[in-house]
Amino acid sequence: MSASYGTMDNFIKQHMDTLHERDEEFKEQMAIINSMAQFYIYIYSFDLVTEMYKEIFVATNQVRTIMGPTGNVPLSVKDMCHMLLKPEYIGGMLKFTDLSTMEERLHNKRYITYQYEAHNVGWLEAILFPGLMDEAGNMVNVIFAVRDINYEKNKETQLIYNSYVDDLTQLYNRKMYNENMLDYSKSKMQSNLVFISVDVNGLKIVNDSLGHDAGDEMIVGVADCLKKAFDPYGRIYRLGGDEFVAVIYISPANLPRLIGQFNDSVANWHGRLVDSLSISMGYVTKSECCDKTIFEMARVADERMYRDKEQYYALKGVDRTGRQSAHNALSCMYEKVLKLNLKANSYQIIHIDENEFNDFNNMRYTLSVDIKRYAEAGYIHPDDKKKYLGAMDMDFLRDYFGSNNQYFIFYYRRKVNGRYMDVTTEMVRADDYTADNQTLFLFVKRHISC
Repeated sequence: MSASYGTMDNFIKQHMDTLHERDEEFKEQMAIINSMAQFYIYIYSFDLVTEMYKEIFVATNQVRTIMGPTGNVPLSVKDMCHMLLKPEYIGGMLKFTDLSTMEERLHNKRYITYQYEAHNVGWLEAILFPGLMDEAGNMVNVIFAVRDINYEKNKETQLIYNSYVDDLTQLYNRKMYNENMLDYSKSKMQSNLVFISVDVNGLKIVNDSLGHDAGDEMIVGVADCLKKAFDPYGRIYRLGGDEFVAVIYISPANLPRLIGQFNDSVANWHGRLVDSLSISMGYVTKSECCDKTIFEMARVADERMYRDKEQYYALKGVDRTGRQSAHNALSCMYEKVLKLNLKANSYQIIHIDENEFNDFNNMRYTLSVDIKRYAEAGYIHPDDKKKYLGAMDMDFLRDYFGSNNQYFIFYYRRKVNGRYMDVTTEMVRADDYTADNQTLFLFVKRHISC
């Protein structure tokens, strides 16, 4: 190849010295081509008057076979395009090599370019350099050159990829999340869309006690569990720190199975520096909130995730609210403490038996749905099921507490540690109860001493 470049160097030098000695501008352009000759695959001189071309340098047999040493520019370029270029770039190349507009497009320019993909070669860049001018100042020829730009394109692609991907986890980053959220907001969302918010529990403690390598191991572990469960169904993002989001598409009937698979992956994870993982999660389906935007769905999922996190720290006995003594007292007196919102059809777990939480509440839905799920799961004695569902009916509770009643109590048999026991459920209207904030506190108490 070096001998070929040497031949081309001599040809260009002779071409410049003998034919274009008086044309300094053309000499400058040819000097540019000469200095960059090692980068070109082929170079031709196009005559704008006769519409003919002459070969200056060709390094590929395919092009030489198609074009030959000379010929008609429009006909030969058309043949080359249809034989070598990918279809989507043919129109662009024909427009780029249109002789009728070439002088106008090159006016006051050192060169113009067109990038395209060729079969079996990859990315190439065609370049047109202005050439000779006649005595009237009209351009009479141009130099057409093509070079390989695969390296630049691959580097550009990698830079673009890096700008949208989190380096630690290889998940999409916040930049991609923000752009995708705008896309979601501008298009009609599918009915099976699910927004999932995930947060790593205890990351700061691990960072402070075991070091950031251990914290990074946890972050990568959660990312791997998310990929394993949700990657086939949508997109997963790391927003930064311990925050993750997944936007997936799956039917409500299959969602519990998928959430269960994710929880199993988290439960079975073990690292080199950290033995186990714990996450808090909240999610919302499009079918739950048909009229909400994607940003409103994100807020709902975040609220549910933070409620889940509060429950995690309550079970661990971590004082996050400055009321540890009150929490301990409630833990002793009650089997379960919930904060209900009848208006929002939602609930927050304040205290619950850890076994029940792991068996039932690791997949949480709306309040009304989980009341029925709880009864169907066998936690309520079959003979008391009708009574329980009647007392927990949403319409009944709204009417009852909407009539300024402050307190409601009922008795039934509930499964505790594998057997049915008599319990009392008490519901107390919150001080800030209004029509728009229908908040209650629910307490479940066994008929035995703590």
